[in-house]
Amino acid sequence: MSLTLENLPPELFRYILTYLSPEETSALAQTSHQMKRVTRDDKIWQQYFLTRYTYTVCKPQYSNEEYLSDSVLKLTKPPNDCTWQEYFIQRSFQDQHIRLLLNEIMSTRKNRIYNAKLIVSTYGLLAIDVLKRYLPSFRNTSTSLLLDSRNLTREYYSLELTRLISREIGLQLLDEMENRTDMHTEGKALINGLFVVQCFHPYGIFLSLKRLHSIGKRLVDDPAFPSLTVNEKCQLILSTMKAENFCAANNGEGYYNLENSFLFSTFNGKPTIPLTLVSIFCALAEECGLIARPLSFPGEVMAQVDQSSISQNTSENLSPLIISVFDSKILSLDEMNNRLVNILDRPLTHPLPITPITEFVIRSARNMVNSITQGSTSLLNSYGLYAALAVLKILGDGPLPFTSNSMLNVLKEHFPMDLHFFQKLYSNLTIMNESLQQIQEQDLNPLPIEEKRRNNESCPKFYIGQIFQHLLYNYWGVICGWDLSCMASSLWQTNMGISNLTRGATQPFYHILADDFSQRYVAEDNIDALAFASIENEEQKNLIVQKLCSADEIGKQFERVDMINGKFIPNIELRNEYPDDFV
Repeated sequence: MSLTLENLPPELFRYILTYLSPEETSALAQTSHQMKRVTRDDKIWQQYFLTRYTYTVCKPQYSNEEYLSDSVLKLTKPPNDCTWQEYFIQRSFQDQHIRLLLNEIMSTRKNRIYNAKLIVSTYGLLAIDVLKRYLPSFRNTSTSLLLDSRNLTREYYSLELTRLISREIGLQLLDEMENRTDMHTEGKALINGLFVVQCFHPYGIFLSLKRLHSIGKRLVDDPAFPSLTVNEKCQLILSTMKAENFCAANNGEGYYNLENSFLFSTFNGKPTIPLTLVSIFCALAEECGLIARPLSFPGEVMAQVDQSSISQNTSENLSPLIISVFDSKILSLDEMNNRLVNILDRPLTHPLPITPITEFVIRSARNMVNSITQGSTSLLNSYGLYAALAVLKILGDGPLPFTSNSMLNVLKEHFPMDLHFFQKLYSNLTIMNESLQQIQEQDLNPLPIEEKRRNNESCPKFYIGQIFQHLLYNYWGVICGWDLSCMASSLWQTNMGISNLTRGATQPFYHILADDFSQRYVAEDNIDALAFASIENEEQKNLIVQKLCSADEIGKQFERVDMINGKFIPNIELRNEYPDDFV
């Protein structure tokens, strides 16, 4: 009998189909009845589904028993007794709708907030499986190809929508925390509380806590582990945390960096504050079969580890261990009282007061407020403000730390699509509700874009999208807009020494995005637009453009890069504002 494609063993045919995309396999199925039959093998479609999709639920449910970041990833069978192929087709239709809404958000200002809300409320995490395909960090392509082929506007809105979904999940989880009565105070539950705060980080939802399970499993699988005392197990966890680069921040200037309050920075090797370290310690303790809970005092956060599980086999009643995770020390009760002597009215005795998880999360929010008000210039400021306000509004019962107007201005500037949060934050303020109504009306009927035309009498020398180097400070930037003369306040002009420039404030000034991701206002006298073209090394040019492309805001202004002519191509909104600059 001759061997044909149709009578290959199923496992071999399955292997061949792994080289095809699902769409190509569907096309193959239409070539003959035999191909239609063999390509319906559900194991093939299971592999296609698990390769393309990460999420199978719209949002996670708050959990005391498993890490929130991983609770949405489990899938053993398709829902509602459908086949893997049927489930794949169902998701494909959803993907088409998500892409349609994304294209509308990109191409028109009208209903942008409405369409974003539709994606978030209808699909949630499922939409991230579509959006992440447009994010550079999820592509397996070379840098040079990315520079020539990237749609920066699509990347920008995909990332903004992903962050919007993450923040909405954070708000929903905070609501769940506020309404639950069975909130545990140890282990995974504790770090899940900080993961909820992490949802408001720019890369919130992408943080996985699986690493803690891997570390714990490695410790427990050591043959010597079962014979260790609780004290020795705690010492082992502390030393392992150091080895894994979960380290304490120095009590210097960096201690108050806002990033220390987010798990993302800690899991990427940056030193952190006691509160974060205690949450990691408690999670690892649970992985190792111990019960560890937080102890919170003014200026101090520690952990308490229960020893009752071993005291059942002895006549001795063992007191809980007190762990100063920040110092990697196990303290006696007397040592802790000595440390807190200037804080407490009277010495502590066992049992020690365990900190409820909601208070732990509120403390994290107040740490963020502290970092912001201490003059931090972190790019995370707006995200930290959002996270702190969300936690304090939903879980707290005291006044919010900033005035309503200042908060609304920050939120409108950095989070224009988060109308749901605005409404939650200002539900009792009539004036603010009127402002939110204006936002909704402008989303439905956007104000016309005011054109800036070039004329023969006074015309800026440089164009939108040009890459330049600053003559004084040598940073690279791209021009995003211009004014015929300086439109900044007189105070700003005085502080920046504008009167010392050759042409002062009467020359054109440019709105630019710098390679340190800051947005600046630069005089024409300080722009060297020939510097980029004079670079002969193409790799150096690529690095400059790649750095500029890494700025979050680049896609809000530009659609793509033209490497041949050394410039960025404005998107449709910027072209409408500066119609004479797009040549």
